Amino acid sequence: MPWLRWPSEAHSSSRGSCGTAEIMAPHPKRAVALAQMREALTERGYFYASNVDCLPQEYIQSVYAYAGQLHALPAQEKQRCARPKGTYSGADASVNELAYEVGSTASVRAFDYSRVRFPTSGHVFPEATCSETGQTFVELLDELYERQDQLAVSLMTAFEEMFALAPGTFSNCFSGAGQDMGTIRLLHYPAAASAEEAKRRQEASYGISPHTDFEAFTLMHQNAAGLQFLAPGGEEWLDAPVKSQEFVVIVGDVLERFTNGTLKATPHRVLQTPWERYSIIRFNAMTPETLIQPLPHFVSASKPAMYTPVTMQKHMDTTLSRLEQGLGSWEKGAPGRSLSASYVYDEP
Repeated sequence: MPWLRWPSEAHSSSRGSCGTAEIMAPHPKRAVALAQMREALTERGYFYASNVDCLPQEYIQSVYAYAGQLHALPAQEKQRCARPKGTYSGADASVNELAYEVGSTASVRAFDYSRVRFPTSGHVFPEATCSETGQTFVELLDELYERQDQLAVSLMTAFEEMFALAPGTFSNCFSGAGQDMGTIRLLHYPAAASAEEAKRRQEASYGISPHTDFEAFTLMHQNAAGLQFLAPGGEEWLDAPVKSQEFVVIVGDVLERFTNGTLKATPHRVLQTPWERYSIIRFNAMTPETLIQPLPHFVSASKPAMYTPVTMQKHMDTTLSRLEQGLGSWEKGAPGRSLSASYVYDEP
């Protein structure tokens, strides 16, 4: 049976749990489970979901196997698929990860896939079929995207219910007409196994620098330690335990803006580690024309709207453009803060 796990009060690897059946369908304990989800996201910014039927462990392992194939491709093939013609980024293709924190560098390498085209990347994909399934890059990642959507739509519906919002408030913006602006990332953090890679590690500030995700929420899976979170209002970065059968769900900019700050986008980063690390990331966004602004449910005389209206398209385009210009999306500090979540727009 699928489960959801909530962060403990001490932020340790010990977790409480309740059945996903209580979230994904009518259930006598659904109200209790939704209250627990709300508490976890409001106070901690994340929870763990495990044994998700549409994303079984053996399937996820096959995705990791394909990610290993892709990241083992020759540098010449990676350069052919690199941004802006394609979606690959990595030092071995001379296209580094965008710096969320100004002045930082990251050692991460990424193959990205989206059903829509972003201004920072194209649709030149690697010519590598999966050795296990025979699928092409697009075929395998589009299947993964579809499977992730099954969980994502259920979670959108649960988010509506836990705040007593009208049905479809979030889910209609995700699965309505047109494609959502979501993205899958197959991330690789190489081990410092060669002198060249060791030099790159010395030059890099992080595995990936601190930031919040620009979309509504993110599904994350990791096969090794290194990921850290910052709880709302917290000052200490907390390690995210590795759970091979579990997915981490975190809040993005869009849910923060919709809820007028009731939910806060979850700051996260990946440290430099001596070991190799892979992760599978899915950003869940809205359709491009969706207008993102504080919903009336979260606005009052004592708490007026704190975020300016913006479409999903403009929020993505503006944030990516600022990154390309070297302006960042995270203000460095102790512990720092997100610039993208609270960015002030002149017009939608």
